[in-house]
Amino acid sequence: MIQSEAIGNSEIFDLIDALARSNSTVEQVARQSGRTARTLQRQFRDLSLPSPDFWRLLGRARRAVTALPCRVPLAEIAHDYGYCDQAHMTRELVRWFGRSPSRLRQDIVSISGFNQPGLGNWPNEGGSELGDLF
Repeated sequence: MIQSEAIGNSEIFDLIDALARSNSTVEQVARQSGRTARTLQRQFRDLSLPSPDFWRLLGRARRAVTALPCRVPLAEIAHDYGYCDQAHMTRELVRWFGRSPSRLRQDIVSISGFNQPGLGNWPNEGGSELGDLF
C-alpha cells in the first residue's frame, strides 16, 4: 500500500477554507492542490477530520445563512447558494443549525456565530498543531 504524502497544518486549514468558501467541488479543490479527491479524503481521515464534502456542505450552509438578514426571498437565496429549491435549503439548514431559515432570520445574533471560518468553533482553532484541536 502506498502511503499518501503528509499534509501540513497550514495546508489543511487552506484546504478546509477553499472547500468552505467557494462553490468548488471536492474534485476541483483536490485538483488545485495537486491531489485526487480520494487522496484528499484519505488525508482528512488520517487526521481524524470530517470528510472534505462535510466542509463543502457546511460552508454552503454557512454562506446561505449570511444572506438571510437581507430579506431576499428564501427561494432566491436557495437558488443563489446551489440548493435545488427552498425546501432543500430548509432541510439542510435545519440539519446543520437546528432551525429553519425563517427562524434563523428572526435571530440575527446567531447568524454571525454560524458563519465561522473553517474549523469554526472547534477548540483552539488558532493553535499551531492540529493535535491541539482534539
